[in-house]
Amino acid sequence: MMVGGKFLAHENPSYDGMALQLMNHVNFSPYWPPGFPYYLAFFHEVFGPGMLVARASMLVIYGAFSVMLYALVREFSSQWAANLAVLTFAVYPSYVRYAFNPSTEYPTAFCLLAVAYLTLRIARNPYYWEAALLGVSLAVLALVRSNSLGLAVIVPTYILMRTKKWAVALVSLLISSVLIGAWLWKAYELAGHFVLINDSNEENFVFANHPDTPLKVTCRDCPEEWHVPASFLRLEREIDYKPSAERQHVLRDATVHYVLARPDLFVVRMLIRFCAYFTFPIHYADPLVHHYEAGALMRRGTGALITVAEVCFFWPIIILAVIFCFNLPSFPEVREGILAMLGIAGVYAIPCWLTWSQARYAFPVIPVLAVFAFVLVNAVREKQWREIVRPVLISTRRRTAMLLALALFGYIQAEWILLIVSSNTWQQPIQRTAVLLLAPAEYLNAHDGIAHQRLK
Repeated sequence: MMVGGKFLAHENPSYDGMALQLMNHVNFSPYWPPGFPYYLAFFHEVFGPGMLVARASMLVIYGAFSVMLYALVREFSSQWAANLAVLTFAVYPSYVRYAFNPSTEYPTAFCLLAVAYLTLRIARNPYYWEAALLGVSLAVLALVRSNSLGLAVIVPTYILMRTKKWAVALVSLLISSVLIGAWLWKAYELAGHFVLINDSNEENFVFANHPDTPLKVTCRDCPEEWHVPASFLRLEREIDYKPSAERQHVLRDATVHYVLARPDLFVVRMLIRFCAYFTFPIHYADPLVHHYEAGALMRRGTGALITVAEVCFFWPIIILAVIFCFNLPSFPEVREGILAMLGIAGVYAIPCWLTWSQARYAFPVIPVLAVFAFVLVNAVREKQWREIVRPVLISTRRRTAMLLALALFGYIQAEWILLIVSSNTWQQPIQRTAVLLLAPAEYLNAHDGIAHQRLK
C-alpha cells in the first residue's frame, strides 16, 4: 500500500518492460539479462499485468531463498543455527526491502545458494538428478546475472575433480549449456546479431575503466561528487546511439585500448572496486516516508536509522565470517565444503571488481558468508571459545593475516562513513541516484534521453 504503483529504484522498470517485450514478441537488442524478465513474463501471463503482480511474484523467490538458506546452514550445522539464519534475514533491512521489489537481487541470491548446496551434495554423493538440477541452477543464474557465466564451466570442472565421474559433471555442463545456448539463439533472432546474453556488460566494463573516470567512482550510484568529463560524455553518446552490433565492436576496441594502455591503473581500480563491494548500502526510508520536501528531515532521520540497523546485521556477519575462515582447521568435517563455497562466491564476485562495484552487488554473496557466521555462532554454543580459535592462537602468521583482514574491513567501513558524511548524499531526493544529481545538467539530459530510448 505504501509503495503504490512505482518501482523503488535502479533498473527495475526496465526488467518489467523487457518482460512485456518478450510477451509481445518484439524484436530488440537485449540490454538486460533475460532470466528475471522471463520470470516476470510468466506471472504476467498467468495473473495479468501490473505492479502488484510483479511485486507479489517476488514473495515466491523470497520463500525459496529462505528454504535454501535453511538447507545450506543445516548442511553444516544444527537446526537451531538454520532457524536463526532464516530469522536474521527475515528482519535484515536490505533483505526486507528487496523481498517486494521486482529486481534480480533475490533470484541471484537464491540461485547462488542453490548452486552451492547442490555442488556440496554432488561432491559427497553424486546423483544424476542432482546434477541435472545443478545444471538448471547454473543456467538460470547466468541468465539472471550474466557475470556468473564462468560458474557454468568452473562448477562442473570442480565436480569432475572431486568425484572423478565424467558423466555426472557432463550432465550439469550439458544442461546449462543447452539452456544458455537456447537464449543465445533467441537473442540472435531478436537482435539480428550475436549477443553474449545481454549488451550492458561490455559497456559497464568500458565506462568503469575509462581514463577520465575518477578512481573513487566505482559505479553510477556512488555518492561521491564528480564532474563528468566531456570525453566521457562523447564516448557514451557515441556508443549509445550506434546500432547494437557496431556498439559492441566499439566497446571491445575501447576496452582493450584502456586496459593495455594503463594496466597499473586497471589494477588500482580493481582494488578500489573490491573495497566498494564490501561497503554497506545507504537507505533513504523509501517508501516508508512520502516524497515531500516538507518531510525531508523525517526522511533523512528515518533513512539514517534504517542504515544503522543495516550495519548492525552487516558488520557482525562479515566479522564472524572472517574469524571462521581463519579458524577453519577447527572445523575439519566441513572444510572442503566451505572452501568450495568460498570459490563459488569469489568466481561470482570477480566480474564486479572488473567493472562497476557497489554494496548492492554483494547482496547475493552476503547469505553465503552468513552461513560461515552462523556455523561459528553455533560452535560457540557447543565448545569453548579458545578451542574454536586455537588455529589463530598457535599460528602467528594465521593470527596476523586474520587481524589484517579485519583491519582492512574496518578501514573500508571508516572510509565509506567519511565519504557519506562529507558528501550531500542524505540530501538527495529518493527517486534519483546521487551520482546523476551531482553530475552536470548536460549529462542528465543525455542520460535521460538514452534511458528513454532504451525503454522505447
